[in-house]
Amino acid sequence: MPTVKEIVKEYLEKNGYDGLSGDCCGCDFDDLMDCDNPEYDCEAGYKTDCPCSTEDCDCDGDCKYHIIAGKRPAAD
Repeated sequence: MPTVKEIVKEYLEKNGYDGLSGDCCGCDFDDLMDCDNPEYDCEAGYKTDCPCSTEDCDCDGDCKYHIIAGKRPAAD
């Protein structure tokens, strides 16, 4: 019987997502649900470069990417 983590990962992969996005966190397949307490408001999302130059980012440049909730925007 698959675990919740395996079910979520399979759904994300099949639907073109890169991981989960929460209020102040995000996780990709390498650390999916590592918090051991996934929030009910986590959403499927896609990876984007870390916007550490913005005021909204509090990671102090320690991260390589962010997970943004929603589908990846279509390329122009």
